[in-house]
Amino acid sequence: MPYENCCQPYHLQIKQAPTAEALMRSRYSAFVLADGDYLYETTHLSKRKRNSKDAYLKSAKGTKWLKLEIVSASLDQVEFKAFYLDKKFQPDVLHEKSNFKLENGKWFYVDGVFYS
Repeated sequence: MPYENCCQPYHLQIKQAPTAEALMRSRYSAFVLADGDYLYETTHLSKRKRNSKDAYLKSAKGTKWLKLEIVSASLDQVEFKAFYLDKKFQPDVLHEKSNFKLENGKWFYVDGVFYS
């Protein structure tokens, strides 16, 4: 789906992501675009202490993201593989099962379990 029809309305705060999977996709796009504000704002309040806007921005800018693959999704969990180039420009993959929480009609990223 084109960015304008998928994640841009969430990034511009025109719409809220309706599902955990939609939020996951929009967060991946935010990493690609180095949108630290969106990443911070969509992280659950209880987890923001560990993740500043600047840290998100630095992480996003330091990575060349290639593609996102959703492995599985349920109401509040999304397992995904995010493909990227490492610091030596070698392909690598981040495989995570993420947990999300719905509060006041808005989805937030809480945490995740990484797979090797």
